[in-house]
Amino acid sequence: MMFSRSISLLIVAQLFYSVPVLSAPPALSKACRAELISEVYHRWNDINGILLNDTLPRVARELENARRRGDTEITLNTLDFAATYIAGQPNSLSRQDYPKLSAILDQMVQLARSLPSRYSLVKTGVLTKTGQAYQQIGQPEKAKPTLQLAAQASSGIQGNQIIAKAQVQLAEAWITVKQFPEATTALDRAVEQTVKAKQDAYFHRETLSKIATLYVQAEQPARALTTLKLLSPRDYDPVVILPAIATAYIKTKDPATAKQILDSILKQVLAIKDVEQRESHLMLIVVHYAPGGDLVKLQQIAAELKRPNRYRAVAWLAIAGEARNFNQPKLRTQALSQLIADIKAANMVDQFGGRFDNEWYGELNNLANLRNYQPELKTIITELRPINLLGMVLQDLMNQKQFETARLIVPKPMPVQIDAAVIDESELWLDRIAIAQLQAGQSKPAETRITSENQDVRRLIRFAQAFHQAGNRPVATQSFNRATAIATSMLEQAAIANALSQIGYSTDPVLNALAASLQKESVISKRAELLLSLSLEFSNARSDYFALAERAGLANQVEFITLARRNALSERRAEDAYRFISSPKQTPSENFDFILQLIELHLSQGDFNRARSLLDLPVQTLLNAPESSKPPKVERSSIFHRTALNLARAGDLETAISLAQYITPAKEREQLQQRLRCLKSL
Repeated sequence: MMFSRSISLLIVAQLFYSVPVLSAPPALSKACRAELISEVYHRWNDINGILLNDTLPRVARELENARRRGDTEITLNTLDFAATYIAGQPNSLSRQDYPKLSAILDQMVQLARSLPSRYSLVKTGVLTKTGQAYQQIGQPEKAKPTLQLAAQASSGIQGNQIIAKAQVQLAEAWITVKQFPEATTALDRAVEQTVKAKQDAYFHRETLSKIATLYVQAEQPARALTTLKLLSPRDYDPVVILPAIATAYIKTKDPATAKQILDSILKQVLAIKDVEQRESHLMLIVVHYAPGGDLVKLQQIAAELKRPNRYRAVAWLAIAGEARNFNQPKLRTQALSQLIADIKAANMVDQFGGRFDNEWYGELNNLANLRNYQPELKTIITELRPINLLGMVLQDLMNQKQFETARLIVPKPMPVQIDAAVIDESELWLDRIAIAQLQAGQSKPAETRITSENQDVRRLIRFAQAFHQAGNRPVATQSFNRATAIATSMLEQAAIANALSQIGYSTDPVLNALAASLQKESVISKRAELLLSLSLEFSNARSDYFALAERAGLANQVEFITLARRNALSERRAEDAYRFISSPKQTPSENFDFILQLIELHLSQGDFNRARSLLDLPVQTLLNAPESSKPPKVERSSIFHRTALNLARAGDLETAISLAQYITPAKEREQLQQRLRCLKSL
């Protein structure tokens, strides 16, 4: 059965990932290969440190460059960079970016498959990470055949330790996609190779310990026990690993063996004299054994926890959660009552979930997330009402449209510590509840709460936006008008303009008032700084921001242009920068530097077509414009150099090579021309 499934996965893989037959490009010289690999390093160094959602086009381009070049060493470097860079990041993407990443992963699979067989280790590693990434973006139909390709490639790896490491990584990936038979096969091979590498005692001990844990995750408790026998009793802690093995026996419907293991471990744990160590192990036993449903036994073990501490709290949470799963509501209530009593007895209510609670809530929340005990955790929070966590319950009640219940449990005051300050959030939460009711079609509470507001501009803005979204335009307009009437600062006026713009209301009155305030500052440089300080308030209304600059008499002022250019580049706002692409009041050197920085911003964002279109401007200026429009001669050689490299990275090697002829001295010109000729083959 397992053999036939592996064959079917392999067939799917072969059908899904066809390797295109390409004509071999011309062989690279040693110097060019070094240059191209250096360029690959340079470009990946630019990509690293930037979130994946901002670099998807660039990653795709690097993979396409490697495919087109067809050079094994470049392909190896590119795949290694891509796999390492992408690993762990897929969950940070928005769902709309999943198709883009999927296409990139397809590229990686094709490139990995094109590698010669002697590169089995790299191929296996890349395919393993790619399979895991597919799974992370919800594509198990691609993850499984990709991991099957990785398993196939791993057969060519040489060296006991290297084989073992690759198989362990492959097993972890198979477990991720819940293919336990395939994971077991990989772990069996890892054990075999690790045993052969016994001369390395550290590797032998650490690898077998990890393999035993992975066998547990793959629901192979018997194999986990067998693996432990290959270790010295000093190499692992039985009271940590054996409860996990007992849990695996429970999952495989063998509670008798689980109980036998647990009973033997329980005797050992109860004999531990150190109270802290004994109780931490008792807690682990309860947590591991809880899914088996022997709740009477669990209560007996929990009774051995004598202190109201986090260990006993975690144990009671496990009992309460499983009591719900096994339909024993009375026991669930008892366990939760004991847990709540322990938190109170430990004087933890005020700190529960706060900045000084490093253990209680963290451990309870981790277990709740792992085992789906969130209903129990929310019951605890509702009962204790710790300020630090009450928002979670309030939001849950709002989601369930239990608005009155939510309103009643908001404490007054509700002090929440944010950094060094303590802020009363009671009114903020009552506002949120009222707005949630408004969104649910109940407008009266929101109207009541905002009736007497005559000081807080941003609060009026929030309610105005909510009324607009609910379709109540008259109240929205009224709220905006009141906000405008009481606004006393330019920041507040800017916030009003931004909010009005987002929902399609006229911003003219507010912009006019702002422009008048700005014009009171007669010193242009200070007026420009004031306008720049408002930029963030116009985050979603950039056209209005620049319309304000026009009305304030700043749009053509060199002081504002200088600041606005710098701000646009630092915030990576390419569209803002386009407004200042050419300024007759800036020096030619300043204009050139700005244009080249904007080009480089486009290149860093993967917009190579836009970058290439912009490059015509400096090229034509450098070659054909009047002397007065060009930077000084002493600067031109470095600008030619920078422009040529940008052209190369934008994909126009021909123009780059022709432009390089203007560089001096001759030695630098020849070096760049050689470099560009090499890049032409990338």
